[in-house]
Amino acid sequence: MRKLLAVIMTFGLITTALVVGPAAIRSSAADHLDGPLADADGRLDITDVYAFQSPKNHHNTVLIMNVDPGAGVLSPTTFHPDAAYDLKIDTDGDARPDITYQVRFSRPDHSGVQNVTLRRMPGSDSDEDKGESDDGVVLARGQTGRNIEVKGGGMLRAGLFDDPFFFDLAAFRNNLQFCPGGQGSDFFLGLNVASIVLEVPSSKLGTQIGVWGRTRLHGKQIDRMGRPAINTVFHNHNDPGKDAFNVGQPVHDQRDFRADVVNTLLALGNTQARANALADFLLPDILTVDTSSSAGFPNGRRLQDDVIDIELGLITNGAVTSDCVSNDSTFGGSFPYLGQPN
Repeated sequence: MRKLLAVIMTFGLITTALVVGPAAIRSSAADHLDGPLADADGRLDITDVYAFQSPKNHHNTVLIMNVDPGAGVLSPTTFHPDAAYDLKIDTDGDARPDITYQVRFSRPDHSGVQNVTLRRMPGSDSDEDKGESDDGVVLARGQTGRNIEVKGGGMLRAGLFDDPFFFDLAAFRNNLQFCPGGQGSDFFLGLNVASIVLEVPSSKLGTQIGVWGRTRLHGKQIDRMGRPAINTVFHNHNDPGKDAFNVGQPVHDQRDFRADVVNTLLALGNTQARANALADFLLPDILTVDTSSSAGFPNGRRLQDDVIDIELGLITNGAVTSDCVSNDSTFGGSFPYLGQPN
């Protein structure tokens, strides 16, 4: 159990220090505060990425990128005005982007409202290596905190929302003694994130797609994320591999990070064959989605999906299966779906 705990601590589902007074919260959860480069500015730190069939219109797909863990506590509640927030879409299974939805923001006004611009542009190998220009078709313009219609169908909204991630920190820190009395407690209850919510017709994307998010500042990639907890699972917070992963590209994940994944899985008690099979599944770090299906994780990721229970059972081969925490956010049945900020 001690070895399992050490590896999962490295895996970093949650490592948190809470200071009372001028409050400071540090967490490394699904992807919260997952590396020195992303830690430098929470507005560039991706916490979670979601992709799911719209429950309101099954012909649409919803894409969500959350940033800024503990928004309003660690960082401003606005988006970085010099950054690009990219939702990357692979339409042919080669782990390279074919579509990029890029969102940019103006500087906030006196009340914190920002202008928002959404562009759609193609992806290419050279783009991934050098960073895209800001050329592309403008699909929407509007302001944060409001629903913005997207040309060709769909809706965009960016602003502050309840953090939908849920996990039992106290039990985790108590030597993985999950489910005391058959219950758990959600540490993330009451915390907020800054969210970009984009809903578009699935016909604009395709049926079998891969999705990941990334943030860039002055053309430099700062953070990226596809499936929940991949970087936090396989790299310690201060491991140079964590920043290397965040600035990497999915197409190179097997080449650059397979050994880290396999070695961690072996340390968790998996056989070599199982570790190899899981590495084939987990890399590249792309959230794969069948847009014609309403199923949840690992088919995309819905807001209510208990991804931590699923992944704990997967990577520990059933040794740890649940933290006994269920979603306690109140989601809407229509756009933008996320819960109201706390």
